[in-house]
Amino acid sequence: MKVLYFTNPDINDSNLIPSIIEKSGDIVQSITARPDVNFVKKNNIDFIVSDRPRFIIKPDLINYMEKKIINLHPSFLPWNRGYNPNFWSIKENTPFGVTIHYIDQGIDTGNIIVQTQLSYNKSESLKSTYDRLRFFIVELFKSSWPSIRINKLPSFPQNKNEGTFHLKKDLDEHFEKLKDGWDTIISDIKCNK
Repeated sequence: MKVLYFTNPDINDSNLIPSIIEKSGDIVQSITARPDVNFVKKNNIDFIVSDRPRFIIKPDLINYMEKKIINLHPSFLPWNRGYNPNFWSIKENTPFGVTIHYIDQGIDTGNIIVQTQLSYNKSESLKSTYDRLRFFIVELFKSSWPSIRINKLPSFPQNKNEGTFHLKKDLDEHFEKLKDGWDTIISDIKCNK
């Protein structure tokens, strides 16, 4: 199978997920630009793995690759869809964890395939919680990819009556108040309860 790994050019661990995919005998092609149907057809792509990309995938490609596009999201969906989920989980005191889900036409709204709920310690920093979420999403992908790639894991819809969503710009006013930026200790963040 040929898998397209769709990611962000600024990440420093962009070989982790492709190496897991390759261990299943699949061929990986990595891109950071938004893929489209023509690109997928031209390159004979069978499956897409989205991991922290800068762009959303357009509806025509989602329809063309139905149940063949997954996203690795560092939150316990339906909580904290969108940007900076670890910050919002702490700030809003919502469930904390990682999720692999199918991509649909919403942002982080597709059916959930697998997820793990985690906890954090108030002495951790925002950066350390992000790093830990990254570790667990990679481990979750490693354990579930062999079944996901052949559509052997059942998925379930997200609860439409629960959850939260944040845009990138939503963090701006809060981030300015964090004296140490991403090194801010969790106990220094005032939570909304």
